[in-house]
Amino acid sequence: MTIADPTDAIAYVRAIRMIVGGYGAYSREKRRETDVAVREELARAVNRVRRHLENVHDAALTSNSFTLVEACSRAIEECDALRNEVSLAETGCDHPFFSVQKGATKKTIGTLIRHDHATLKMVTKAVRSSNQAEKLKGRGAAELAVLESLNEVLQRISSCRGHFGERRAVLRNLKVM
Repeated sequence: MTIADPTDAIAYVRAIRMIVGGYGAYSREKRRETDVAVREELARAVNRVRRHLENVHDAALTSNSFTLVEACSRAIEECDALRNEVSLAETGCDHPFFSVQKGATKKTIGTLIRHDHATLKMVTKAVRSSNQAEKLKGRGAAELAVLESLNEVLQRISSCRGHFGERRAVLRNLKVM
């Protein structure tokens, strides 16, 4: 979907503003701040997923459910990898913090907004899945149900990691001075 009219992006901008305070929709003056805000929100969400997984891991370790311990460890490693990628991600060019961009097309900005919104939605779903896994383990659900929930968390975090990696292609379309 391309954005021919800037008002088409309003729905995405409003959705991201609800998630990320201070979101400036990548206006020229706010590019760096907006990029940092989006990445900080992603990192916070990944930390929430990690905390839920650590709780399940500890409970599984206490109950000697080593299958769950291994599943939690894999998901925690994926969370750590995503968090590292988010914190070390490029910000638009070879120079840091959008320092050399003189402009970006409305289409590119719209694509970046939609991409960031989709990434935030994906990580939010991962948070919900990890919360569900923690609830299942806390309620004493069957090990298979908890394992399925943990595998869903791993899949969601892996998908989010891949989707976030695609952001580089969007950032390459920003014009350089």
